Amino acid sequence: MAVNGEWRRALLYLGGSMGPLGTFVMLPMIPELRTTYSVTTAQIGWSLWCYLLPFAGLLLVSGTIADRWGRSRILRPAIALYAVATTGCAIAPSYLWFLVARVAQGSMNAFITPLLLAGLTEAVAASGVGRIVGRYAAGQALGQLTAPILGGLSADVNWRLAFLATAVVGAAIAALMPNPADAGTGAASPTQTLGAPPRLRTLIRRPVMLLAATALLSALGPIGSRVLVSLSSRDVIELTGFRTGLLLFAGGAAGMAAAPLWGIVLDRWGGRQASTVAIAVCSGLVALLPAARSAWTLAVIWFVAGAATQTVVVSFQSLASVAAPDNRAGALSFTLSHRFAGHAVGSVVWLPVFTISPTFAYLASAGIGVLAVVTVLASGLNTREHR
Repeated sequence: MAVNGEWRRALLYLGGSMGPLGTFVMLPMIPELRTTYSVTTAQIGWSLWCYLLPFAGLLLVSGTIADRWGRSRILRPAIALYAVATTGCAIAPSYLWFLVARVAQGSMNAFITPLLLAGLTEAVAASGVGRIVGRYAAGQALGQLTAPILGGLSADVNWRLAFLATAVVGAAIAALMPNPADAGTGAASPTQTLGAPPRLRTLIRRPVMLLAATALLSALGPIGSRVLVSLSSRDVIELTGFRTGLLLFAGGAAGMAAAPLWGIVLDRWGGRQASTVAIAVCSGLVALLPAARSAWTLAVIWFVAGAATQTVVVSFQSLASVAAPDNRAGALSFTLSHRFAGHAVGSVVWLPVFTISPTFAYLASAGIGVLAVVTVLASGLNTREHR
């Protein structure tokens, strides 16, 4: 049934929200976490690092493992265990246990994000990849959209409630989640159908490596600026947790709206041109953020910048989906691994820098975007030429 198929596919898109929700739900509650666990802002950065580093590390192999063993065997258990790990964050009695739970969260998410995206893109023609990735990115943006509101509301009551709510959502998605094949997206890669399991060495190619570098630099630079915006809101402009959540929500809403639209643009322009424009525009907007001296100014700039960050994500994920047709999930997970490695490094680097000079943190972050433009052009990848 068509309606049933669309419903199942919608659940796969919704599954894409779990990673961003778990990552960003804590941003509006940084002061509350500092108080609860008696730690500094720099030490809070380790909670992002503990989530993102194992996520990035396992992404190097998770897609290839799933294509060898079968995505449907891994996806639902991974989402269920993600919900368990999130519950661990909510009940952690000490900062050490909180960090352990964050490691578990990130590890499980490595087996969720690339599997969903690979399944969704596998059965579509090259001309439709941008639209599919755009819709999936809108699902990711939904997580980014919901996270600051949930985190901000909980910060003003009890920050642990945000993690409990996230765990409930994860458990519900795990219970309802269809197999990729049931959603009409293809459960196995072409190489599996032919009996030749994908191997990691298929990813050791110059275009794939340069695209991975693009993802890393983008995350370390302009698309990782959300953390800096949350600190500006709480520590510089001194907004409450809820108002910070609303401010971040604005950028997430813009990103959610922009993602599918940019997917259409990408299909018309091609991935290389779309990626170059997206990264350049995003970097320029991040460079404007130090000028924000009021809540309204910060909100307006972040609204536009938030949309731009999601166009960057759509762009390099689209290129990754066509970079290695013989190991699609592997190429996606490899690229995403470098993206989240960039986020992990950024969380450790930029928080201490921000406490010294917020302006320098923003400008340095924007400047790294220039390097990302160079690497995406050097990769030679384009959605119109690869499949």
